[in-house]
Amino acid sequence: MWSKKSWSKNLSRYYLRSAERMAKLFRIINITFILGSTSVILVLISLFTPLFSQTVVYILNHLPLPNMPAAIMNAPPTAYVVLGGGLTNDNNNQIILNRYSLNRVRTAATAYHDLPLPIVLSGAEAPWLSQWLIEHGIEGLISENASMNTCENARFTAKRIPLHHVYLITDSYHMARARRQFALNSINSTPINAPLPVRRDWMAPAQNLSHSRRAVYEIAAYLRDVLRPQLDCRRAEDITPQQLLTPRGSAVKTFN
Repeated sequence: MWSKKSWSKNLSRYYLRSAERMAKLFRIINITFILGSTSVILVLISLFTPLFSQTVVYILNHLPLPNMPAAIMNAPPTAYVVLGGGLTNDNNNQIILNRYSLNRVRTAATAYHDLPLPIVLSGAEAPWLSQWLIEHGIEGLISENASMNTCENARFTAKRIPLHHVYLITDSYHMARARRQFALNSINSTPINAPLPVRRDWMAPAQNLSHSRRAVYEIAAYLRDVLRPQLDCRRAEDITPQQLLTPRGSAVKTFN
């Protein structure tokens, strides 16, 4: 039988070990809390700098694309595809290209002058994109007027004209999601990023915050497309060839 002294000694050791374990646990919790709080604070601060949005763009543009046949992957680009970025109204309440669409069509014009290839204009903005290009001396355009979102851009472009590899023109935030949708429709793409209307600037927190909001939107939209594809993406067979060619003069489109 244990003596009272031995029993008391073992009990003391037990409580001592328990206290040491509790102290270690509290240290781990404290360190985790400090690291977590510091990380949250750093992320919140980064929203007002170019770091957050640049990191998001880098990650999005390095995500893998859906698999495509080797013949498609090895084919050279044969056209430019310009995705509309929205419409707005001028001071006379006339519908015009917004700054996103305008930057994209300007980028297409620059690329065309360097390497003339057919230009495919996709989206409800297509008539206005086409008019801008014609006014700047570029003709022979191919329009797809029916799509109202990125998923439809890809589906309806694939229906409008057979393509295997294109130069895809949109902005850097939208590019990863757009390339994924085109790959799902068996069109490989080489990105050409159009500039955004507002620049990143270390000295302009409000401008950086607008980039951060756009980056968060694209993360959410990309995850939605992967996990739960959008319900408002019509199938190619739901649209007739005539609808693809029919301009809609009163259509106003917001962000893709």
